[in-house]
Amino acid sequence: MLKKYEKIFQVKEEYMCPSGRSCPGCGGGILTRITSKAVGKNVLMSSGSCGTNSTGIFPVGSMTKYPVPISLLGGCGAALAGMEISAKIKGKEDATILGIVGDGDAVDIGFGSLSGMFERRHKVLVVIQDNQGYAATGGQRSGTTPWKVWTRNTPWGKARAPKYMPLIMLAHDAPYVATCSVAYPEDIFDKVQRATKKENQPAYIQCITPCSVNWKNESWMAVEVARQAVTCGIWPLWEYERGVFRRTVVSKEPTPLKDYMKLQRRYDHLTEEDVKELQEYIKELNEKIDRFAKVYSKDSKIEYKFPEAS
Repeated sequence: MLKKYEKIFQVKEEYMCPSGRSCPGCGGGILTRITSKAVGKNVLMSSGSCGTNSTGIFPVGSMTKYPVPISLLGGCGAALAGMEISAKIKGKEDATILGIVGDGDAVDIGFGSLSGMFERRHKVLVVIQDNQGYAATGGQRSGTTPWKVWTRNTPWGKARAPKYMPLIMLAHDAPYVATCSVAYPEDIFDKVQRATKKENQPAYIQCITPCSVNWKNESWMAVEVARQAVTCGIWPLWEYERGVFRRTVVSKEPTPLKDYMKLQRRYDHLTEEDVKELQEYIKELNEKIDRFAKVYSKDSKIEYKFPEAS
């Protein structure tokens, strides 16, 4: 285990403080801790929506050693752009401008400001804490909420597939786009380090972070839920870096979709027909990613084995 996470443990400094506001089993703490260790000291950081639960809000216990100004809901892109301009004025161009932001803020309400910030090419790193819903306001559905799952305002199941934001950001010609899972901290660490390079910015990373309250999984199972999201294919891990597109984790023995669903009660209402439709969605999603790989990269030798619907 120590050998596996050697690069992470070599960073002795801890930038995330003990305790915090997050619920037991929240994946946001893992994401914040690994991200901050990968970025290091020279950082100007902002946060919004669910990202504030793991980065901290004054005076309710800051969870990081950085000062973390919180943007208005929906204003994450504008706030980060302003921070980057201010850093230039102050002669701190070498600082990493980092945002750890919830999916509802950046992907839905604040999409316009985020899109504009990427179009203007601000040197910023945006990390999305994707718990697939508006977890901070009670667990309503968001644009990233998976198809058919239970939420507070879709008790019958969400009626449409999620907005797949990473490909939308790839269409912005961002030099660096990646997906992560809190079950693979070394993958997060490597991707964040690459995304801190100025030539890779603006950079976009979206990380799946289970919310035990709204996903209805046992809090101690959060990492396993995040792992099986990857191994069943519903949350593929990949990165695009200035012309090179590659998958970073591919399971040799894919997890059956039903095994992943059993870990969370937000899928309890699904029928056999629903499961088959989700299996087909997973296959189409991965095929779509492979097509984008061929369009956006010279490196298009990708293989993926899909588990059979059961």
